[in-house]
Amino acid sequence: MEKDKERARMVAVEAAIKAVRGIGSNITLGLGTGSTSALFINTLSRTVDRDLIKAVIPTSYQSEEEAARAGFRIAYLREVKRPDVYVDSFDQSDMQGNVIKGGGGAVTREKLLMTLSRKVILIGDEQKLVERLSMPVPVETIPFAIHGVATIVSEMGWRPIIRQATGKAGPVITDNGNLILDVDMGVIDNPFDAELKLRLIPGVVEVGICPRRGYQILIGMRDGTVKSI
Repeated sequence: MEKDKERARMVAVEAAIKAVRGIGSNITLGLGTGSTSALFINTLSRTVDRDLIKAVIPTSYQSEEEAARAGFRIAYLREVKRPDVYVDSFDQSDMQGNVIKGGGGAVTREKLLMTLSRKVILIGDEQKLVERLSMPVPVETIPFAIHGVATIVSEMGWRPIIRQATGKAGPVITDNGNLILDVDMGVIDNPFDAELKLRLIPGVVEVGICPRRGYQILIGMRDGTVKSI
């Protein structure tokens, strides 16, 4: 099963590289955070000409290190106003292309680059494709507000859990110095409404619900094919 998952993930990565190649040369690339994004940037470095990518704009220290290690020039939003393309993974996608992101803890930076970039490509394997979104939603929150936001979320009928770090005591701290609430909303019938309700809570910085806004979603299947939404 794990071998099939890795194969499907690589299929999606290769499809994303093909899509990036089709954009042109000398492009600026926004890069997401997580193991699939790391696999993408490392595979990209081995399979494309260096004049394809002018610079990479990372969403975290993790993705910055991966891109620099792979030999790409690192750029920032002070010099690149609108990246040509943003490539990232997702945690769950429904059949309409609404997704949940933020498992890697970089939800705010990821959604900012998704909004700024001229093209957005999201990749994942078929195990992440569902009929309706249902996994807990990452919510980045300023530290002062974390328990207050949790109270409000609970009173709205949802179940919030402060994400705990592994390998050290205490909660996960984002690259922005914030905390993460994972909010179990059950089945999400209306992603636009759910996103708005969470974002309107004072103290919330950004939420991991990404309603479909023209993203290209590439899903690697175990049989070696790619499903595009």
